[in-house]
Parts: sequence; structure tokens; C-alpha cells
Amino acid sequence: MSHEIRSRATEALRRWLMGGLVLLAAIVVALPAAAQSLIRDAEIEQTLQRLAYPLFRAAAVSPSTVRIYIVNDPEPNAFVAGGSNIFVNTGLLTELGSMDEVQAVIAHELGHLTGGHQVTRGESLAGAKTFGVLGMIGAAAATVAGSPEAGLAIMAGSSQAAMRNLLAHTRAEEAAADQSGLRYLSAAGADPDAMLRVLDHFRGQDAMLGGYNVDAYARSHPLWSERISLIEERVAKLPKGKPPSPEDDYWYRRMVAKLEAFLSSPATTLRAYPDGDTSEAARLARAVAWHRRPDPAKAVAAIDALIAIRPDDPWYNELKGQFLLETGRAAPAAAAYRRAAELAPDEPLVLAGLGRALLNEDGPDAATEARKVLARAQSLDRVGDPGMLRDLALAEARLGNDGAAALATAERFSLMSDWRDAARNAQRASDLLPYGSPGWQRAQDLVTISTRALKSSRKP
Repeated sequence: MSHEIRSRATEALRRWLMGGLVLLAAIVVALPAAAQSLIRDAEIEQTLQRLAYPLFRAAAVSPSTVRIYIVNDPEPNAFVAGGSNIFVNTGLLTELGSMDEVQAVIAHELGHLTGGHQVTRGESLAGAKTFGVLGMIGAAAATVAGSPEAGLAIMAGSSQAAMRNLLAHTRAEEAAADQSGLRYLSAAGADPDAMLRVLDHFRGQDAMLGGYNVDAYARSHPLWSERISLIEERVAKLPKGKPPSPEDDYWYRRMVAKLEAFLSSPATTLRAYPDGDTSEAARLARAVAWHRRPDPAKAVAAIDALIAIRPDDPWYNELKGQFLLETGRAAPAAAAYRRAAELAPDEPLVLAGLGRALLNEDGPDAATEARKVLARAQSLDRVGDPGMLRDLALAEARLGNDGAAALATAERFSLMSDWRDAARNAQRASDLLPYGSPGWQRAQDLVTISTRALKSSRKP
């Protein structure tokens, strides 16, 4: 898990854009990519999918069509972007107080997806361009270019008519998403009151912005008190949901403990989860804190104790592999990852960890197995992981497969939008791989994609 620091000016503009003014997908998506990182963790991703599954079913949405991403950002926020993708900030997951509150947030964002609000926002933009929305796009561009102060100045001078035109749509969308989210919560058997608790938790933001003294058209979300009143009326008519299942609540608490332990200092974690707390979540948090301190012996002993409680838990075994690998013990790390892979054979991040551990061992047999494991991990991963592709390229290179190594490297650079290096490595792969082979065809595709992206980036 990584932690990045942003300037306050950049963050202010990013929040303003993400709050509802989705101007251009390319620009808006570029802002979070430049400002912060996604967190990839198999256990946390599985837990969020587990909590979301009954909501997907209630909304008649296939779980395989919606992806939930974890954004490494302390700001408590969630949003939808880039199709059927829900982004949830770490700050939201760690600040909310219960599992059903997380479900309420997911239900609200699912309401945006099922309502087609991204499409609606695109139509709003098309109708507002002549009213000065290009000034707002210029603000985003200035920020991406590294001048957030200039971007904020441009934003402040943009046409109020254009802003109001767009906000009139997004405010209505927020209210519609609230109502859809309540319907999904109720149909899933969750407590609709959780959405009220979420909004009540954050209603202090009204006071921060001047409450009702703020021009209602200058906000991309309805004012908190207005939203709460509307939701209270609806919740009063809905049946009370069931309490969270002990199993779901268990996984929720593990998720929060793991996030807090990786994102906070070890000292902070050990204060929040003292030795007197004997819950599994607390023991997990302390294990991570000791690993990060670092105290390898104490960390491994703690994770071994958890594995003794749940020997068939793939995530505890995966975490042990991480602890061992990051302290230079490749062989036992590979054994721990191998056990995790036996328990979760189709989890790409577990397989990627095994492949990385094998690459830290000596000998051609380890490289051969690493290549096989990493190739399977890549084929299973729906998101894309630069580290996984880097390790696959290394395995191919060690085996003398220079064309395949160049192709994996090109894939990695394209995933990072480094089109110059992507084009260079894709061309090298095309030159080295057998003409007409699947790898050669993919290299040709990457050459075309990268070249077009480079040309587009040079346009004034």
C-alpha cells in the first residue's frame, strides 16, 4: 500500500470537479491518477465485493460488470467514473462507523450507475459549452500541467451560468441516487437508516461552507440538511432492515483494521489496537504495525498465530508471504504464497505475490514457474497491475524470451500512459516475436495505440 501527498490547491480543485462537475472524462480521470494511487489488496477487494453483492442483486446488476476501486485518499469520498466503476476513498472506509454505512455509500453510487448519470452529465456539458465551461476545463488543464493556483483562478472566473446549468443536473442526480440507493438497501435486507447515519456524520460540511448562506447553485450536491430531510421521509416508509450478519461484519472489521494499520504509523496503530484487544481484527492490525516498525520476528509470530486460528484463510497466508518477502526471506515467502494460492487459485494478486517471491529465488526452475504463475495472474486480472507486468517481463528476460519481455514492458508502460516507452517496447516486441503470432499481433496493436496517443498529446 502506498501513501502520497498532494498540494492543498490541487486537492481543492480535484474535489470540486469530482463532487459532480464531470467535465471531460479524460481530464477528470487524469486528475486522480496524477494526484493519488489505487490500492490493490485482494482481501479488501473481496470484502467490498462481498458487501456490495446483495446490492448488485437488488439493482438487477451483474456483479461481474461493476468494479469497486480503492483510492488512497484520506478525504472521505466516493464517486463513479469511466463506465461501471465505483471508486471509494480509504478515508471513507476508515471514517464510517459500520458495515451497513459502507453499503449505503455503495448503494448511492450504484444509483448513479443505474441512473446513467455519467451519460446525463455528458449531455449537460454539451449544452453548456457556450456558457463558459471551457474556462473550467482550462482550470483542470492548468492543474494537470502543474499550476494548481492558476487553475483555481481560472475556475473562480468561469461563467456562473455554465456552472449553474451543470449543477442543476448533478443536484437532481444526487437526489435520485439517494432514492435509488435506499431502494437497493431495503431490497437487500440492509438497514436504510444507514444512509441517514452517513449523511448525518458528514453534515458538518454544511457549516464549513456556510450552511444555508451558501448559494445552492454553487454546490454539486444538495445541501446535507436538505438531503437528510428527503431521506428521512423515505426511510419512514421502508421496513427496518436486518442487522449485519456476523460473518459480513467480521470481514468488514478486518478490512478497516488492515487499512488503518497500513496507512497509519505503527505507533498510531498500536495505540488504536492495544494488546488488551484480543479480537482478530486488532491482532491483524498489530501484526501489520510490527511489520512496518519493523520487528520481523514479532510480525511473523503474530501472523502465524492468526493462521493457527484460521489455517485455510488465504489472506493471512498471503500476508505472511508479504512479511517474509519484504524482509528478504524469499524461500519461506514463496511457501506462504504457495499456500495462499492453493486456497485462492484464481486470485491474481495472490498469484502475483507468488511469482514475485519465486523471482527472488535462484535457478531456472524458479524463473520458469514464476513466468507461468505471473502469466496466469495477468490473464485473470481485470484491473491491470504495473508491478505484475514488471515481474512478468523480468521472468521472460531471465528465460531468454526477449520478445515476450518487451511485450510485457510495453503493456506496463501503456497502463501507466507512458506512450513513448510503450511504443518503443511494442516495436521491439514486434521485431522479435514470430510474425503473425498472438504476441506479435498484440505488439502491433500497442504500436498503433501508443503512436496515436503520442500524436494526440502533441496537438495544441
